[in-house]
Amino acid sequence: MNETLDLAKVSESDRLAFYGALFAIAFADNSIDKEEVELIFGMMDLEGMTESAKRQVQSYIIEPPSLWACLRSLEVADEQLRYGLMINLVDTAWANDELDSNEEEAIILAQRELKISNEQLDAIKKFIQKVREIRVRGLDDNYAADAIKTAAAGLSAVGVPVAAVWFSGSVIGLSAAGITSGLAGLGALIGIGGMIPGIGVAILLGTGIFMGVNALLDTGDKSKKAQLQAEKERKAQLVIKNMQGAINQLVEQIAGLQEKAINLEVSASDAAANREAIRLLTERLKFMQQSIAKRKQAFGAA
Repeated sequence: MNETLDLAKVSESDRLAFYGALFAIAFADNSIDKEEVELIFGMMDLEGMTESAKRQVQSYIIEPPSLWACLRSLEVADEQLRYGLMINLVDTAWANDELDSNEEEAIILAQRELKISNEQLDAIKKFIQKVREIRVRGLDDNYAADAIKTAAAGLSAVGVPVAAVWFSGSVIGLSAAGITSGLAGLGALIGIGGMIPGIGVAILLGTGIFMGVNALLDTGDKSKKAQLQAEKERKAQLVIKNMQGAINQLVEQIAGLQEKAINLEVSASDAAANREAIRLLTERLKFMQQSIAKRKQAFGAA
C-alpha cells in the first residue's frame, strides 16, 4: 500500500504520541541538540490540533514525555504511522552525527514496540544514511534521484511501505497532497513500489537545502512550480509559528526559575540545579531563536 496517510487526519492522541516520541529520543542522551530541534520542528505540523494539544507538543522542548509510553500508545496505529515514526526516530537519533548507548537502547525499544523486523530496521538505517549523505554533499540531480530510488527500493523490498517515507523529517517539508500534485512529473520508478513522486526533491525541501532545487522543479509546468513554492513557504511559516510557541514556553519557564532563585530560600544544591536548568533552557532558547531568524531570512518572512 503506497497511498499516503494524511497526518492531519490522524487522531490527536496519536499525533501527540508521534511527536512526543521524537522529542523523547532526542533527549535519550540527556540533552537535545540544535540539529535534533531543527529536524523535529522542520517536520512538525500541528494544524487541526486543539490549542492545549499544541502547547503540550511545544512544551516537549522543556521536558519530553516517556518514549515507552508514546510507543505503547501507537502499537496498534496505522502501519504507515508506525513505520514513518521508526524512520523519524532513527533520523533524529543520528541528527548530531553521534549515537550513544542510551540512543541505541531507545532505537531497540522502538523497534520492539513498533514491531519492526531486523531487516526492516537495517533498510531504514541505510535509507537515512543515504538521505544524510545527500544533505551533507548538496545535490547532484542524477545522483540524488538514483540514490533515493535505490534506498526506497530497499525499504519496499522488506515490507516497509514507501509512503511511510512521507512522514520522515527528511521529506515532510511538503504535504502529501503537495508531493502528489506538484511532483508527479518527477516520480521515480523503483520497480517494486511503483511511482514515488519527487522524493529526491522533497528531501531537499524538507531539510532546507536549496542547492539545485530550481533545476529540479523546472518541469515545464509553471503552475506546479508555483504550487510547490507556495507549499514550501506555507510550511516554513508553520515551522516558525510552532517554534515561536515553544520559545514562548521556554521564556516563561526560564522566568519562573529566575523568580524562584530570587524569592525563595533554597539549599546550595537546589540553587546549583536551578542555575543549571536556566543555563540549559537558555541554550535551547538561543538556538531556536537563531533557527527562526534563519528561516525568516530564507523566505523573506516578516
